[in-house]
Amino acid sequence: MINKNNLQNFINKYYLNGNVESVKWDIKDKLLSVKFTSQTREMIGEIKYDNFTLPDSSIGISNTTQLLKLLNITNGDLYLDYIKSGKTFTKLIINDNQFNVNYTLADLLTVPKTGTYNGSEEYDLTAELTIDTITALIKAKSALPESTTVLIKLITSLEGNFELELIFGGDIEYANKVSYMLKNVVVNNIVPDLNLSFNSDLLKEILSVNKDATKAKVFINAGGLIKLEFESTNTTCVYYIVKKDV
Repeated sequence: MINKNNLQNFINKYYLNGNVESVKWDIKDKLLSVKFTSQTREMIGEIKYDNFTLPDSSIGISNTTQLLKLLNITNGDLYLDYIKSGKTFTKLIINDNQFNVNYTLADLLTVPKTGTYNGSEEYDLTAELTIDTITALIKAKSALPESTTVLIKLITSLEGNFELELIFGGDIEYANKVSYMLKNVVVNNIVPDLNLSFNSDLLKEILSVNKDATKAKVFINAGGLIKLEFESTNTTCVYYIVKKDV
């Protein structure tokens, strides 16, 4: 059994409002893990859900949009099961107290291979993300829906503390801009000329689906990489976003 909202929240954390459509679900010892890559190839990630009730398996989800539409008609706690043809899982069965839903599974050979981050896990800058910070960043991006870029700079406050300035719309000189100062930055390596641009649409979607996080952290590599980590009940997520060439 799994609650409908918990399953939807899990899926949305990799779906990211349509940025990721086709994935493989790997289930082993009640741990469901999904690796994913955005359609633009600017982001890769992995999400894990503990205490998942399906038996050990690997299944292909080729149309996450359709799966979410089917889940929308259900309510409450869901019972999940499979239909098999020989040794192959062909359908995911989703039952509540009213509906019996059959979702057709994809051949695993048709699911695109997911990239893997093999770089260094040493970062120049790190910072905790609170719910207030996450909400503020979402608002900043939402105020400039046409802008697709967030510029990140390292600055020193009047008190002498390091802060990250996130400038939405900052890639265009005469455009409207919104800046947010991320405080309490831990500097492992001072990068005085830090000036990196990232996909603000992706960043917003990642933050939006992880507002339930009990713990969140951002890591920045001055070479052009953001890592975002989130923990919530039964779920852990990690996302890697590469810089934009502007």
